[in-house]
Amino acid sequence: MSDSLKINLTILPEEGLRLAFSEDARWFKECFSADELPEFSLVRVDVNCLITRSGDTIYIRGELAAQISQECSRCLELATIPINGDFTYTLVPAKEENAENLELTAQELETIYYQGDFIDLAPIICEQIVLQVPMKILCSEDCKGLCPNCGINLNMGSCDCHSDVVDDRLAVLKNFKVKH
Repeated sequence: MSDSLKINLTILPEEGLRLAFSEDARWFKECFSADELPEFSLVRVDVNCLITRSGDTIYIRGELAAQISQECSRCLELATIPINGDFTYTLVPAKEENAENLELTAQELETIYYQGDFIDLAPIICEQIVLQVPMKILCSEDCKGLCPNCGINLNMGSCDCHSDVVDDRLAVLKNFKVKH
């Protein structure tokens, strides 16, 4: 993991610290254990952020532009798509008290706790990449997907299957009529 994303809070300038960096797939994989890797692959991410301080509270504001690669949800071909987003984090020193039984306010849910004189931006950036990924990846908006009968990629060609074929399990509903 790159140490360049570990920020020493004791030498954080009063006007804040502006960072711009780029990372690749290898760096992204290091953010996760082998059994929690996301379904997509990161191709590259470019990040710009500003880290400022007010007392013990640290503020991180930034934007990222990334490219990710994953199978298209319709045709299963590998698709590379761009993702972009802005992010804001508030970091406060970790509390000593036992937080198990405390009810968190909405503001506290948006807060990250830190300990010591260093914060690591890597998990924050990796979290943001995961949050920006759409639920459904498509190679293109007009992707035709796969034929449900023969499995041919309909973007590459057509097939002789009939679109009016009814699944045997649903055939009983074919002539079902609803009375108003």
